[in-house]
Amino acid sequence: MSKRPNEKNERIKRHYIAYRKHARQLSDKTLDRELSALERFDVWNGRKDFVRFHIEWAMGFRAHLEQAKGASGKPLGKSTTRAIMATMREFTLWLSQQDGFRSKIRTSDADYFKLSRRDEAEARAGTERPAPSLNQARRALELMPATTPRQLRDRAVFALLSLTGIRVAALISLRIKHIDLAEKSVTQNPREVATKFGKRIDTFFEQGFPDAEQALAQWLTHLDDAEFFGPDDPAFPATALKATATDGFQAEGFKREAWKTTEPVRKIVNEAFARAHLPAFGPHAFRHMIARHKAKSCKSVAELVATSQNLGHTDVLTTLRSYGQISRERQRALITGESLDGDVLDD
Repeated sequence: MSKRPNEKNERIKRHYIAYRKHARQLSDKTLDRELSALERFDVWNGRKDFVRFHIEWAMGFRAHLEQAKGASGKPLGKSTTRAIMATMREFTLWLSQQDGFRSKIRTSDADYFKLSRRDEAEARAGTERPAPSLNQARRALELMPATTPRQLRDRAVFALLSLTGIRVAALISLRIKHIDLAEKSVTQNPREVATKFGKRIDTFFEQGFPDAEQALAQWLTHLDDAEFFGPDDPAFPATALKATATDGFQAEGFKREAWKTTEPVRKIVNEAFARAHLPAFGPHAFRHMIARHKAKSCKSVAELVATSQNLGHTDVLTTLRSYGQISRERQRALITGESLDGDVLDD
């Protein structure tokens, strides 16, 4: 049975999180992860006062994480362990500068919250994320029903992801005015759209998805003609529910408000791929799909830079390192000059 929270420690954690939020401008999602890491350490350490810190705590905690298991029952991944240790390192550095702690904690004490070089390298090693091919995305879209208004909306969600690889948080916050079918663009204005780091992102439709463009146009036409939605209404409104005496709640039209969470989008995408007897890829997989396709097909550096900007990346290296991984087979073909079937590639 774990001890009750230590009031002093809780007060310090609150001050630290406030500092990270207001001085470092970290997102609520990141702050939640950091608070979770601090709580994990505090529980493991028996709620001892932070002011009594000793480097043995850091070494013991690292050993503990090496044996710890996650919610799935499997050992913690190196990247997860690295993130927890990084939080503790930042926290210790901050503590060493606070009144009442300066004489007890040195800045160098934070160094003990580090992984071994081997574990650090393993944590940083990129893993290939599962993603559909363009043909798989086209097939899944083709098999999505388009009879009811809700099905039109869901198909349009899948279509926009295929065309742009837009982040799902931005997608659910889009308004109709942000989508320009004639220009084939989506304007992600951070004042109105939930973009990462509050960046403005101008995104244009990828080539080769005429069915997706048609599905998106069909949905926007429906919103205009049948739902009487205006430019400032959500592009993908939440389903309205009506209570009935016999069948409980039933779907009835749409609200003039967006989804509150990204879960409906994840469900739409999962079900679309499952209907096509494909792996249940998530919404983020479209970004990997587009980046990998461009990494193979780009004819110029400018085209690769344009793709990076389209995905909202500040640095093209982010696109290449995080999304544009080359498979082992493709790497071999490019280096040896032999195609996958053994033929020699042309220059």
